[in-house]
Amino acid sequence: MSLIKWTEEDGGRIRLGLPSDLDLPMAQPLLDSLRAAFKASADVTVQADAVERISAACIQALVVAARDAAERGAAFVLAAPSEVLSEACEDLGLAAWLKQWSRA
Repeated sequence: MSLIKWTEEDGGRIRLGLPSDLDLPMAQPLLDSLRAAFKASADVTVQADAVERISAACIQALVVAARDAAERGAAFVLAAPSEVLSEACEDLGLAAWLKQWSRA
């Protein structure tokens, strides 16, 4: 069972709720969930306010999802990124990327 919550919303949008701990072993389940979400919908929101710990591999999965969404013309949003996620992105030089894809 994945710790990533999946919700189908009005208009076919998929919302993935991230758990508080996105350590290295969560990178593959996150990537799998993102791929499944984009197979089900061209409109995916990742709810990121609960993230208290995140690995670089999980950030990489989010970056790949955003890139793939842009290439396919799909909608991708990181909703309410936590302070931990924001700081990790800043540490990795991805502050501009986070700003582009996030919504408060």
